[in-house]
Amino acid sequence: MGVWNIGFGNGYETNDVEEILEFCLKAYRELTLPPTDEGRMPLDTNALNDAALPMIIGIDGRSGSGKTRLSEFLEQSLSAEGIGVRVLNLDSIYPGWDGLEEGTKAWQKISRNLRNGKPASYQEWDWHADAPGPEHTIDPAQETVIICEGVGAITGTCDVRIVVRAPDELRYRRAINRDGDMYRPHWERWAAQEEALFAAYSATYAQADIIYRTA
Repeated sequence: MGVWNIGFGNGYETNDVEEILEFCLKAYRELTLPPTDEGRMPLDTNALNDAALPMIIGIDGRSGSGKTRLSEFLEQSLSAEGIGVRVLNLDSIYPGWDGLEEGTKAWQKISRNLRNGKPASYQEWDWHADAPGPEHTIDPAQETVIICEGVGAITGTCDVRIVVRAPDELRYRRAINRDGDMYRPHWERWAAQEEALFAAYSATYAQADIIYRTA
């Protein structure tokens, strides 16, 4: 399922969060209100099933690019429109500093289950204990919009795919200001995993709906 025909996409570049919100709202309306004929019957017999599933927005990009801030803006703005939103931060899934690939694959499985209308479970990672934490289950029947935020988000099954970009120096300052000394020794280690992920899924990243530049 995709939203290619609702105004813009295919790598549309912007630095305006209001444009991104407009795109997401149009996608939501198209995906949850299937087109009908003159008798108000769905033109696509699969549309009703799709409309019953949560819309998934993937917000991807390198560490410190501004993904979390964008996800918070979209959560608040969509909620203000009366749309229920759940945010899933991939930071809560990656199993430690070497866990980008494993966490990404876990999200891919979660998103496939959600797209198929099945509950999806995942184990949260406790970064302070450096150990697995509690298990959580997402029931697609209880969700309207799910925003998945983190590196690798758009490698999963998403209806809207956003990649956030920012200059390296700015990203580093943001990440260190956010996480402090805990992150500093792992910056290069994590960046190498990002590079490997982007190379492995280069075709997926080339097909992002929106490129959001934060600086």
